[in-house]
Parts: sequence; structure tokens; C-alpha cells
Amino acid sequence: MTSQAARSGALTSLGAIRWPYRVIAVESPSHMLTRNSYDHLLASGIDLRPYADGPSALLGLMAEDPAAVLAPTDLIGVDFRRFVQAIVAWSDIPVIIGMTNDEESHQRAFHGLDAGARGLVWLPFSADQLTSAIRHLGLTRTESAAILQYGSVELDVQAHRVQVSGNAVRLAPREFAVVQYLLEQAPRVISAAEIAAVIGDDQHVVGPVRVRKYVQTLRRKLSEARPGQPAVLETVRGLGYRLVDNQDCHENT
Repeated sequence: MTSQAARSGALTSLGAIRWPYRVIAVESPSHMLTRNSYDHLLASGIDLRPYADGPSALLGLMAEDPAAVLAPTDLIGVDFRRFVQAIVAWSDIPVIIGMTNDEESHQRAFHGLDAGARGLVWLPFSADQLTSAIRHLGLTRTESAAILQYGSVELDVQAHRVQVSGNAVRLAPREFAVVQYLLEQAPRVISAAEIAAVIGDDQHVVGPVRVRKYVQTLRRKLSEARPGQPAVLETVRGLGYRLVDNQDCHENT
């Protein structure tokens, strides 16, 4: 543990970082953070968690356990330099500055680096640019949480790969997120509303109807990976969905 983490009241300490990289990002009032969609970022290993202003992002540090914080130089709600100083003083979470092509932004970025920020990206950033900035921080990924398995379903978080009975299944990013959550909660029955809350965000609202479509597609893809075998994704009428590890189970439609 570093000396910063040893200070009384430190929020967290750097060590093995979960993948995809969770990044708290404060919104910029004058520029887009990124032109990439949430799905594209997630497929590239970035789990972006946007916050409207500096104070709400500081509060989010305690709940989100991020790999990094992205702070645009024009964030609102708190002085930019003091925002960086607060994170550096109370945690080991690295701050990456989001900079724009104007002199005032350049000056603030310089002050942010002086206050302890550890990286820079141009706004709007691309997934590759942010991933590169995070890698240059020297963070390491955790292996303990990399593989999730229940019954015949196995999910490799780092490789973004799902297998059923050893057969690979190609999934879209949000389909992958649904399977990951079902695996994390298995064998509990998960409602469509709960899944929607987990895989959606402020920019991409996902409702129960959309979840049901994801589940229909997932059931087909998972079943195709083991033809002639009982379904591994089950619908419990009136309650929700669950993964099953029972060769005698039957699909509920």
C-alpha cells in the first residue's frame, strides 16, 4: 500500500484493477467527452460512469471504486485544481485530465498536473486514447475476478469471451453485460427491471422491454452452442430470469 493510502481517511488504494476499466468521468459543459457509444467503449474495455459535476463525482468515488477519474478542465461545481487535489489527498485513484484546444484549458491542465494528476487526453477522446492513457498509469488487472462460471456457461471478463459447454458464443456488448450479471447473481432469479438498471446508464436508458429482447437473443445464442441440450437461460414467469445448472431443466417461454 502506498503512503497516500496509508493516510487516515483514504478512500481506496491502487492494486489489481477490475476489467473492464471503470472510469468516473465528469461531464464537460462545453465539449463532448467522447463520440464513441457506450457499447463501443465497453467493448474496448472502458466502463464509463459519467457525473454531471465535480461534487457528485467526488461522492461517487466511495461507491464506484474506479480505476481512474477523468476530469475536464472546465468541470463545474468545484474549482478544477481543488478537485484534483481532493482526489490525490484522499485516495490513490489516478486523475486523467480532459483537455481542449484553447489556452485557458492548457493553463488549467498544467495546474492539474502540478496538483497531482497523472495523465492527459484530448476531448472528445476516443476509446483507444483513453485506454492508452490508463495503461500508461501502470495499473494491473485482477485475475481473481476474470473468470465467471455457472454450470456450462463460462465468461472471461478480460478476454470479453463467453463459452457454453466449451463452445464460443459471440455476443454484443450489452448481451455480454446481461450474461455477466446473471452469472454474478446465479442462481438467483433477476427481474427485467433489475437487469435494465444494471446495464443502462443516463445516456442509454434500457427498459424491461429491451431486456426481454436481449434475453430472447441470448437464449437462442446460448442454446445454439449446445444443440439438443436443455436451455441454460430460464424464464421464471412473473419474476424474471436465471441461469440454470440442471440437465433436466426446461425452457419457460
